[in-house]
Parts: sequence; structure tokens; C-alpha cells
Amino acid sequence: MRLLSILVLVFMASGAFAQDAERVEAATAYVNSKGQQELMDDMLSPEGVMAQMGLVGDRVPEGKQEALALIVSEELAVLRPVMEEAMINGMAATFTLEEIEALTEFYESDVGASAIQKMNPFMARTMQQIGPRFQEMQTNLARRLQEEMSK
Repeated sequence: MRLLSILVLVFMASGAFAQDAERVEAATAYVNSKGQQELMDDMLSPEGVMAQMGLVGDRVPEGKQEALALIVSEELAVLRPVMEEAMINGMAATFTLEEIEALTEFYESDVGASAIQKMNPFMARTMQQIGPRFQEMQTNLARRLQEEMSK
């Protein structure tokens, strides 16, 4: 009986491992797809970083923005393989194989490719609108947390 239990567990584990391997393979294909790679290229480029730096507003001197964006872009490029690996692992752990395949199929379609190309400008516009409010919230949050800690 014990041997049967062990065999059942091994069989179930090998099936789960195969399914996990398929999800990892599908997630890798998704992350390596043209649309996802172009999205990351754009997001991590100096121009993409410049758009995101709009969040810090006038705290960065105008003449320094490009130089700082280049530095940030270079540092993010070093981090990119780690980001991609985290995306693959997170996707494989979160989504079913069918969901990963559907996402890949969508983003490889004409409509999906168009949508993904608009993702960075969409996020930049959104963050420009909420950036000042987010900074205000961080200031208020820090003040309130400090007040609470000093009680």
C-alpha cells in the first residue's frame, strides 16, 4: 500500500512538473515575443526613462534630465535579464497554460501589437497626471507615519 501511495505521488508530481514546464515554456515565449521585447526596449530606453522622469517634475534641472535618463537606462539594462526571468516565473506561477497562450496570441495579433505599442505612452500620460498627487500622498503618508511612531 505504501508503495502504491509513493507511486501515485510520483506520478502526480511528474504530471504537475510537466504542466509547470509547459507554462514556463509558454511564459518564456510570451516574454521573448516581439511585442513584449519592444515594450521593454521602449520602457528601458533613455527616451522611455525621460517620459517616466516627468514624475519628479521640476526637482531635476532641465539640463540634467537627459544625462540622468541615460544613467537610469544603463542601470535598468543590467537589470533586464533579472526582470525577464521574474516575469517568466511570475507568469508561469500565476496563469494557466491556456491563459498564457491566449495572452501571447492576443499580443501577436494586429490589434494586440497596436495596443502594446501604446502601453508606454499610456502609462506615461497616466503617471504625469497622478505623479504630483502621488508625491503629495507620499509626503502626507510619511508625516502621518512619523506622527504615529512618535506617539
